[in-house]
Amino acid sequence: MKVSTLRATAALTLALALAGCGGKAMFDVAGVISTAGPLTNSGLVLANGSDLLPVPANATEFKFSQRVAYGDNYNVVQQTPPDHMSCQVFNGSGSAGHTSTILVTVQCTQNSYPLSGSVKGLKGTGLVLINGAGATTGQIVPGSDPTIPVGFQLGNVFDGSAFGVTVLTQPANQTCTVENGTGIMHDKPVSNVLVTCTP
Repeated sequence: MKVSTLRATAALTLALALAGCGGKAMFDVAGVISTAGPLTNSGLVLANGSDLLPVPANATEFKFSQRVAYGDNYNVVQQTPPDHMSCQVFNGSGSAGHTSTILVTVQCTQNSYPLSGSVKGLKGTGLVLINGAGATTGQIVPGSDPTIPVGFQLGNVFDGSAFGVTVLTQPANQTCTVENGTGIMHDKPVSNVLVTCTP
């Protein structure tokens, strides 16, 4: 009986407080930007219904201009991704008032694309290619017909990063050279690296 009275008193106090403020309690829709590094790229736009929020580069937090009333739903989504990045929204939807604050997390990562190419004229064993000081191909096995190019992969490269493919180990009794092996990864895969082995 005493507990019920206390609950009723608390509910009445809350109702009177809200009425005194002119209506329902209001909540900020806010959150944090989570990345492997800083949000270096601009262009991110978040949306909560019709409320749009451009998020500048290097931001670590955000807050929508429109608040949400107690009991109303919110749904934060990515309207536009930042340049050269992809983002996911976590804890972005719910009903205001279920928790004391609305805290959304937006996690962004730099896009990456595969680096690949082909080897022609390969007869000997032992050819290994490397991208800078990073990923290697392992030994590339020659095909049964050296006139038919053999494909290779050198993993993914982050958008905006430089790549430089060179020969780490020459094949037995051959010399291989690289064409189209250097550049900047930009918005799409690079697949035209060509390695030619002679004689």
